[in-house]
Amino acid sequence: MKTFFRKISTSIKVPAIKPLYLGIAAAVLVVLIVVGVVAFGGGGGIGGGDDDEGSNAARGFAEGDRSRLPGAKTKPVKEAPTVRSGKLDEARREGRLVVAQARGTIVSPSGVSIRVSAAPKQTVRVNWQLGCFKDRRSRVGTGEYRTRTPDTRGIRLPVQGAKSCIVTASAQLTRSDRSGRIKVAVYSGG
Repeated sequence: MKTFFRKISTSIKVPAIKPLYLGIAAAVLVVLIVVGVVAFGGGGGIGGGDDDEGSNAARGFAEGDRSRLPGAKTKPVKEAPTVRSGKLDEARREGRLVVAQARGTIVSPSGVSIRVSAAPKQTVRVNWQLGCFKDRRSRVGTGEYRTRTPDTRGIRLPVQGAKSCIVTASAQLTRSDRSGRIKVAVYSGG
C-alpha cells in the first residue's frame, strides 16, 4: 500500500507557481470574500432589517442627511406623515419652474385627492404615484395630468379595501417667463 501511494505522489507533477500569480490569486479571493459578506451577510443594504437610530451607528457621521453635519445650512428632511383622513401633507415652493412634492402614508384609505394652486394662476403639471397594500400584495397606480389652478382632483385607488397606501404627488409650474408660487396638498377620505 505504501508503494502504491508513493508511486501516485511521485507521478503527479505540480507546476511551479510564480509568486506574482499567487499574489493575484490571493487578491481575487479576498475581493470575492468581501463582496460575498457584504451582499449576503450584513451589508445593511436592501431589506437590512430595522431602520431605527441604532442601525445608523454603523454608518458614518450624518451619512445621507447633510442637515446633521456641523455648520449645515440645510433644513432637516421632515418625515412623511401618516393619517387616516384629512390633510395628509402639503408642500409649497417659489421660483421659476419649481416643483413641490407632498407625500405620506394613508391607513385604510377610502379615497385620495390632490389639490394644487399657483400664483399667478397658470397651467401646472401634476404627477402622482399611489402604492397600496392588501393581504401581503401590493399594487401601484401612477398618473400625470395638466390643469389650470386652482384644482382639486380625486385619484383612483389601485386596490379597494387596502390596509395602507403610500402616496406621492408633485406639481410643477409651467410658465418660465417669471417667478411664481405653487402649492400641492394631498387629502385622504371620502
